[in-house]
Amino acid sequence: MRSPLMAKFNARYPNVRVEFILNDKLFDLAKGEADIAIRSTAPYDDALFGRKIADCRWAIYGSRVYVERHGGIDDVSDLGRHAVALLDVESRRHVTKGWLEKVAPQARVAARCNSMTALVSAARSGVGLVALPMIVADGEQGLVFVYGPVPDLTTNFYLLIHRDMRGTPRVRALFDFMVETAPAIRSL
Repeated sequence: MRSPLMAKFNARYPNVRVEFILNDKLFDLAKGEADIAIRSTAPYDDALFGRKIADCRWAIYGSRVYVERHGGIDDVSDLGRHAVALLDVESRRHVTKGWLEKVAPQARVAARCNSMTALVSAARSGVGLVALPMIVADGEQGLVFVYGPVPDLTTNFYLLIHRDMRGTPRVRALFDFMVETAPAIRSL
């Protein structure tokens, strides 16, 4: 991964190797599957130590063909007259699922996806409207912005490490660097 932030980190710590793994799977920090994680969920385990580093706004998107055929929405309750695709994560109930059940319980679920990549693909294919992070969807060809941002869906990004790794110099160096550069990360 090339980034001005990583170049700055590498200049400061030339002997620390950083490897990014981009995945929808939650790696187990206690088992050492990763040293540091950036997650869109608050720490759910007392053994995790972390900092909030950014907010993530969500909006409603659809394919151009779907929106031309079925129209957009003026309010989130209008989702009830649309087909939707959901992020249906194995290990936990995703915030968008509960939100949709509350605001538009009559919406027809046309697709259930177990990853953000699959959800974007479902939206592009025209199965229905989807709630997506704006940081993901705004640059996505084949998707059109329909409504938002949706205040109830704002999530946070957290930088997390296992408490046993807090004293590990290489891990702490990257963790502290990322906290220090959080304003630049927020702008991404």
